[in-house]
Amino acid sequence: MSSHADTVLIDEIGPRLRHMIPHQVSFVGAEDAEELLQDATLMAARLLARARANGKQVTPGNIAYYTMLHLRCGRRSHSAGRSDVMGTRTQIVGNSRVTSLAAPIPAEEQSLDDPMTLGDVLASDAEDPSETAARNLDWQALVATLDEKALAVLHCMADDVRLQELATRHGVCRSTVQTWRNQLTELVRTFMGADVLRLIQRTPRWRENLFALREQMACRLDRRTA
Repeated sequence: MSSHADTVLIDEIGPRLRHMIPHQVSFVGAEDAEELLQDATLMAARLLARARANGKQVTPGNIAYYTMLHLRCGRRSHSAGRSDVMGTRTQIVGNSRVTSLAAPIPAEEQSLDDPMTLGDVLASDAEDPSETAARNLDWQALVATLDEKALAVLHCMADDVRLQELATRHGVCRSTVQTWRNQLTELVRTFMGADVLRLIQRTPRWRENLFALREQMACRLDRRTA
């Protein structure tokens, strides 16, 4: 754009948009007037540059008017279609609706006494699938190194068979099988890490962060009301 076009955009089109946006455009989601003004300025600059490139004479009022039309129907500088589920225009025409994960679930739809949010309903307590896959690979590598005695103890524990039955099957005493089991336990700890049981049973990290954030917000609310 030329210096004259820059001056027109800043000194004549910009003030018009700043005045009209708060009164004529419906904000969607987290949009605010300043954000839409930035978006509208970019759209106006494109309209002005396109008109100048085509040799058309336009006034600042024309550019501001058509920019406002675009904003009111949901067009934005980054999107103008209705296929983006998060898009402003898609939400304005009613093709999608954005709901906060912190939104409470209606009381009649809850089966528990504690209030629940949409995030609580959709969330999974399972750990990160990548961690599960990595641990499975480590376990397969560990099992491949076990001898016949360790494998027998492992299968016995997996099938919930008493160690005495394993001892009878191999013609040894119960204490010998217990020694095999202790050796297997130590081998697993050495190979998988001493804190493997704690890692398996811990709450997913994303849920811990969510709980911490809620507790922080609750503490702030308590301080304000105190």
